[in-house]
Amino acid sequence: MKKKLTIVLSCIDYRFWPKELAVLEKKFGDFDSIEMAGGSKNIASPRHKADRHAVLESIEVAINLHNAKTLILTNHLDCGAYGGSKKFSSYTKELNFHKKELEKAKKIIKKTFPKLKVKTFFLAKDSKGKIKFV
Repeated sequence: MKKKLTIVLSCIDYRFWPKELAVLEKKFGDFDSIEMAGGSKNIASPRHKADRHAVLESIEVAINLHNAKTLILTNHLDCGAYGGSKKFSSYTKELNFHKKELEKAKKIIKKTFPKLKVKTFFLAKDSKGKIKFV
């Protein structure tokens, strides 16, 4: 029987992914990692249709080859693919925007892969620079 794996879709931003992936590995064990600038932006509001296609194709491969049952979608504070924190007038507005984007991506994933469990996380840093999942 194949092991049930998790898939993580995250941004390429060096300020977040190394620590994010370490935390997720402790929580979920082994997982397939899909890293693209903007992370779930490539599903929710891609720059090009091909971006969404590439992510969905990678998810499908993980499901078929590695028996993936869960997808973790992440967005993070100050993401350059979205225009960075400067695009928002407050942390709360940025957080709310990303929560909506994550939910939009989740709906698209659930429509495409109805059996896949999807979890969403927004990543920020606390006052000590430690990654926190919101």
